[in-house]
Amino acid sequence: MKINRLRITGFGPYRETQTVDFDAFDDDGIFLISGKTGAGKSSILDAIAFALYDSVPRYDGTKARLRSDHCAPTDETTVELEFTAGSNRYRVTRSPEYERPKARGTGMTTQKPTAQLDVQRGDTWEGIASRPVDVGTELSEIVGIKKEQFLQVILLAQNRFQQFLLANSRDREAVLRSLFGTRRFADYEEAVAERRRDLEARLQSTRARTEGLIQDAAHLTGAEAPESDAMAWLEQQVLDLGATLATAVSDARAADIVQKDAETRLTEARELHRRQTRLADARQKKTELDAADAEIQRARGDVQVAEAAARVTPYLDAEGTAREAYTRAEERAVAARTAMTRASGDLGSDVLAAEDGSAFDVASADSARLSSFAERLAGVLARLDDALQQEKRIPALDEEADRAARQAAAVADRRDALAARLAELPTLITAASDELTAARVAASGEDAARADVERLERARDAAENVVRLDTELEAAQQREVDAVRANTEASRKLQHLLDARLAGHAAELAAELVEGEPCAVCGATQHPSPAVHDAERITEDDIEAARDELTRCEDAKAAAARTVTSLQTERAEQNAIARAGVTEIDAELGPVREKLAAAVTAAGTVTELEQKVGELGAERENADAERETLNAQHDEHARAEKDARAEIERIRTQTASQRGDFETIAEAVHAHSAAKDAASELAAAQRTLHDRDDALRAAEAQREQALTEHGFDDVAAAREAMRDAASLDALRQSIRAHDDARAAVAATLSDPELADLPDAMPDLDASEEALAVARDARDEANRRRDTLQERHTSLVRTVTTVKRESEASAELNREYEVVRGLAETLAGAGPNTRKMRLESYVLAAELERIVDAANARLRTMTGGRYALEHDDSVQYRNVKSGLGLSIFDQHTGQSRATHSLSGGETFLASLALALGLAEVVTARAGGITLDTLFIDEGFGSLDGDTLEVAMSTLDSLRAGGRTVGLISHVEGMKEQIPAKLRITVADGGWSEIHQGA
Repeated sequence: MKINRLRITGFGPYRETQTVDFDAFDDDGIFLISGKTGAGKSSILDAIAFALYDSVPRYDGTKARLRSDHCAPTDETTVELEFTAGSNRYRVTRSPEYERPKARGTGMTTQKPTAQLDVQRGDTWEGIASRPVDVGTELSEIVGIKKEQFLQVILLAQNRFQQFLLANSRDREAVLRSLFGTRRFADYEEAVAERRRDLEARLQSTRARTEGLIQDAAHLTGAEAPESDAMAWLEQQVLDLGATLATAVSDARAADIVQKDAETRLTEARELHRRQTRLADARQKKTELDAADAEIQRARGDVQVAEAAARVTPYLDAEGTAREAYTRAEERAVAARTAMTRASGDLGSDVLAAEDGSAFDVASADSARLSSFAERLAGVLARLDDALQQEKRIPALDEEADRAARQAAAVADRRDALAARLAELPTLITAASDELTAARVAASGEDAARADVERLERARDAAENVVRLDTELEAAQQREVDAVRANTEASRKLQHLLDARLAGHAAELAAELVEGEPCAVCGATQHPSPAVHDAERITEDDIEAARDELTRCEDAKAAAARTVTSLQTERAEQNAIARAGVTEIDAELGPVREKLAAAVTAAGTVTELEQKVGELGAERENADAERETLNAQHDEHARAEKDARAEIERIRTQTASQRGDFETIAEAVHAHSAAKDAASELAAAQRTLHDRDDALRAAEAQREQALTEHGFDDVAAAREAMRDAASLDALRQSIRAHDDARAAVAATLSDPELADLPDAMPDLDASEEALAVARDARDEANRRRDTLQERHTSLVRTVTTVKRESEASAELNREYEVVRGLAETLAGAGPNTRKMRLESYVLAAELERIVDAANARLRTMTGGRYALEHDDSVQYRNVKSGLGLSIFDQHTGQSRATHSLSGGETFLASLALALGLAEVVTARAGGITLDTLFIDEGFGSLDGDTLEVAMSTLDSLRAGGRTVGLISHVEGMKEQIPAKLRITVADGGWSEIHQGA
């Protein structure tokens, strides 16, 4: 890989575009980048790293610092790098993120990072990628080495390569890991360690479970678990508890037999007691029954007489029922005749006339004549029915006419209200439209008002900045005046010292004169009047100190001038934005904010007003259509009312001749129907009265016959002998109960089980107490047996689980021991006596190759005195080892720490190690060619001879067309290296690059 060309704009200390043509140094092979401290020498290397890796080693994570502080707001910041990889030439252009003015309006916006990668095809550039992420991906393939490798093999940053030499094993491991990508070995080591921790946790968990189970078993047995041989102890506990359980089972069976025997004796005692009690109760009952025999005989006679009276009762009841029926029939006939007389009085004489022309007499009419009269009235009703149906329509027609009139009136009211609304709608629409127009006009000024507010707010911020900057500028100008005075004084002091030194030169030469020897100035051998200088002697150190002070004052003056210029520029920019003071801007900002608020409010009402105008217009269109509909409805209801009232008049005219003397056909129908119903009812009542009279006479004859047959003199005697059903049933029940009780007593006394019973009663209390004691003993024995059974089952289960867990634990422990040994070995512990981790072991092999490559140059640079050695010995306090470095001194034949080297020796060893590292990394990166190398600083610590050796080594790197760039301000190197890049600081404070000899 070869760096060809670099173009920087607005980057680091470089404000203006600076271009470096590295190809121009091909013939020289080595060139120097020189300039004052802080001028921007290292920023050239920063720009190369930024272009290739979007990162700057010195400012990782702070890209905002990449943009030059000297840039104006509108200036760009870009880095363009051309390089050759393989047979192709590439160009990468990058810009970091920074703030720039907005393209529209005022204020600042963030310029996003950009990147572009091109490849040269003939005389043109073709694009490869145009997004930062894509450019980074393409560059990683093209360059072939990572940023960390690039910083070790191409761009040796300031003091960076010495850190690798002096680092401890841990820090050196981090560097080597980033260069050789050995993280996978550390990951494997961690994976094995994680496996060990997992197995250890599982093993501890298994052991904890086993311990818990053993403690559970100890709790079950009530014994204390031993500290060792727990399994044999558990098995013995199972056997002991099994024996105890067997004894408990036997005891429970014996207790159960005793309890069952006590139950049998109690059952026999209770049975004897029951039989003795039954015999005594039967004898007592027989005595009571004998005493009640006389009363039972009287009850039997009362029952016989009552049963005879009960057989006569139906005839008595039948005669009473017939008499009641006759009375009701007679009352019905009287009421029917009265109703017939009242109903016939409402009829006309033509209706009451008989067929022979005689008048109808209600009082003398029999049932046959009444039936004939009712049939005649039915014929009249048939004729009136049609007229009645027509008359019944009148109420509905009258309601229909009223309803139509009401509906017509309601429609008329709605029509009038609608007409009033239509009259006022044009005015409402016009008012709403005017209001909408005004709101739109007010809302249209929102963007302009908002822009004015933002402009004035930015102006106000700028005005405040102007006030602040005036104070800062005044202080900066004062500091500049002070710096100028100090610089003038330092210059005057230096000149004074130079003059004094010049004046003292003659005295110095006179002090060196020796009588008889020639003068160094005039050659005379006699010195009659040697010069004398009485003032204080001025030394070269005094002159150098004064020059250093002058240089410091000049730098301070330049820095103060830059500060003043920067503040003046910034104040001018802010003043251009502000254009007025804070008070004037505030006076203008208030009304503009009010205007913006009014516009925002108006914009919020535009939609509402648009909806209102639309709704009013739609309402007017709908109202016109509704008015036509209401007119049609009003006409329809008026016609319906007229038709209904005409039909009512027609019906009344048609039925007038049929009403007779009645007001309505309904009244006529009601009168004739009442007369017809009364005639029919009277005819039926007369027939029923005749039938009830015949039934009463027959019932009286049957009653007399029944009294005679059952021995009763009259009705009173029969009724006196009667009893109600409840009392009669009570007598029968008492007789039946007496007979049943006597039969039951006789059966009991003759029962064989009651024969030959002893007179003494059994002691039930003693038997029951004996049973209770036996039951308690049985229950206690069962409880103890069940408890032991449960404990024995739990113990067996626990022992089984412990055996299973122990077997699993043994297998797990064997695996754990294997993994633990492997993890400790990989981690540099345990059996690993070298205390070297796996990754360190891999990196140690790479370090040995680096040391071999470095020693090839270090022996040459040190005349064979020094050689680097890879130190993999165990470190102090068993610190992890494997990546140590020591220096072997051929003069002493001993190895010592790299920290013991002098400054110049350290530089040479670091340079050799860095170059060896570059060779190994290059080989590991696929053998890529490195045609450009940069080394930043470190030469100032070398004496002349060592510097000559270092330069000779660097000069040898030019072999094969390699170009080496050195950053240094050492004067001796300026004389030895004709090809240069000079970095100077302009009057404005920014830096400039000058390429040439």
